[in-house]
Amino acid sequence: MARSPDSISRLRIFALAFVVLAVTVLPAAAEDAPFLTFRDFFRLPIGPRGLEPTERLLSLRDQHVRVQGYMVKEDEPQPGMFMLTPAPVALGELADGPADYLPAATLFVHVRGENNAIPYRPGLWTVSGILRLGAWPEANGHVSYVRLIVDGLPKE
Repeated sequence: MARSPDSISRLRIFALAFVVLAVTVLPAAAEDAPFLTFRDFFRLPIGPRGLEPTERLLSLRDQHVRVQGYMVKEDEPQPGMFMLTPAPVALGELADGPADYLPAATLFVHVRGENNAIPYRPGLWTVSGILRLGAWPEANGHVSYVRLIVDGLPKE
């Protein structure tokens, strides 16, 4: 079945819009940082000891890295931080309380000097900052293991 010229044009416009939303401009230094994926967080399959960090994650501790993921949509975002996951997630803290659908590989992103809640933005984000590891109680009631400390938000 052949597509009409109008449907091809619409498809091209949609593809271009998707690329524009998915690409984030990073500072030049950030482009040299190693790229860390969510699959690099924990060993798979999960063994009898539970979640275990990968050698790659441990080797990048306290170093500048880049991570790409989706911002978690929260009812009550906390000032100066947001969460990034490998797939889109929406939390309903007001309706669901502490029950949530966060994957184990959730990155907690802390923005230095930001005292306001960071507004939700759909689509892929690429963030760059210093990787911190270890159990840490977060302001939103979660305990994080993987955190990224960034100096500013990526440009839209």
